[in-house]
Amino acid sequence: MIIVCDTDFLSSFLKIGRLNLVKNFFGEESLYIPVSVFREIAKTDLITDLLNKNWVKVKKIDDENLEAEIDDEFTNLGSGERECIVLCKQFQDSILLISDNKARRIAMKRNIIVLNISGFLLACKETGFLNIQEIITIMQDLKEKDYYEFSDEEKQRLIGTEAEKD
Repeated sequence: MIIVCDTDFLSSFLKIGRLNLVKNFFGEESLYIPVSVFREIAKTDLITDLLNKNWVKVKKIDDENLEAEIDDEFTNLGSGERECIVLCKQFQDSILLISDNKARRIAMKRNIIVLNISGFLLACKETGFLNIQEIITIMQDLKEKDYYEFSDEEKQRLIGTEAEKD
């Protein structure tokens, strides 16, 4: 299985120091990012942490593969999102980790399996990979370090009656 991370998902888990959780959950030796995602992260102070993770592999997308996907909807995405979708299409067995709703919908139309942060944490919960307390800690870290907000519905699905205290 090939795990591809978009900038938003990648940066969130880098900020909380838990990117290894993603790799370990899927049981894969590597995570993949396209060049555009690497360039976006390189503009931040997260680049040092990313460079220390030799298991995050940067993949170049061929221009012809990128051009084959072009339509109005696809063109309106950011370069990282476009390259992530193309990278996933190059592999039969891939999952795209991405938070942007519009990009997720476009990827799903192209038969790409996608997970946002909430979906990823839910998968961790349902498989017993993380317990409720670990999920609460991650949610709090995401809120404090990445200003990431979960909807009430997401909180209910992730932690049930132990809803996060603000």
